[in-house]
Amino acid sequence: MAIDHLLEQLLDRIRHDPDLRRQLAQLLFGRELAQLADQLAQLASLVRSLAESTQQGFQLLAERSSLVERELATLRRVVGELAEQQRATTAQIAALTERMERVEGQIAALTERMERVEQQQTATTEQIRQLTERMERVEQQQAATTAQIQLLAAQVSELVEMTRRHEDSIGQLRGWYLESKARDRAPAVFGPWLERVRLAPVDEIRRRVLPVLGKEGLRRILAADVIVSGRADDLPNAPTVWLVVEVSAVVDPSDVARALERAALLRQVTENVIPVVWGPQLTEEARYLAEEQALVVVRDGALEGWEAALQRWVATG
Repeated sequence: MAIDHLLEQLLDRIRHDPDLRRQLAQLLFGRELAQLADQLAQLASLVRSLAESTQQGFQLLAERSSLVERELATLRRVVGELAEQQRATTAQIAALTERMERVEGQIAALTERMERVEQQQTATTEQIRQLTERMERVEQQQAATTAQIQLLAAQVSELVEMTRRHEDSIGQLRGWYLESKARDRAPAVFGPWLERVRLAPVDEIRRRVLPVLGKEGLRRILAADVIVSGRADDLPNAPTVWLVVEVSAVVDPSDVARALERAALLRQVTENVIPVVWGPQLTEEARYLAEEQALVVVRDGALEGWEAALQRWVATG
């Protein structure tokens, strides 16, 4: 509003002040036109005949004044828009200032936090250094311990190998002992059931087996731990019975299978061959197979399954 008032005062002064109008004309229309206006003013009284032309000049001046007024109006509008933009810019600057203050506060907080983190990092670095030194000592101790363990492992391996050899030797000795005991005890163990119990001589077995099964068959039959023969005098005609015996500290299914296999080979040469397993211990699976296949089981000098074996393997006709 103050600008509008100033503009009105300016226009009123222009209308009532010839000198000002002349200066304004000089500014608006150039120096030549201003000089012409002065000359026309001086000659006004002398050139009344040019009144019409002068009137047209004033009309032109009025039009230029109108143009100036329109330009001033445009200027006022532009100034208003600039003022509005200035207010918006001022508001934006205030918002940005507030935002910058918040950002500065956040930066200060982050700076403080980073300082704490750096302190913690320093402490952590020291702890890591101490742990590294400790780990190096532990690794050295571990290396020494590993060397000792390797040495002990080698010694244990040697002991294990020695123990295995001893166990094998003991197993062989025990096997030989049990086989020897079975040979010695066979007449007494089978005596209550057979007459004229004896260990079958190798020559007799060879004479019977070799012509029929050859050397390989003979070898497989002679691999039996004990072969016993005797007469089953409780049966009609007292037939001769052959016992193919497998001896083991712990009788398992493989012992049962070997007794069956070797008895079956000998049965190709002579009849009435009974498979037998002999040992102080018997696995459950071996017990089941022995009962199923009608084998005689000898444990602690006692026979099990004798009657079933006679019925299965001995001809009574």
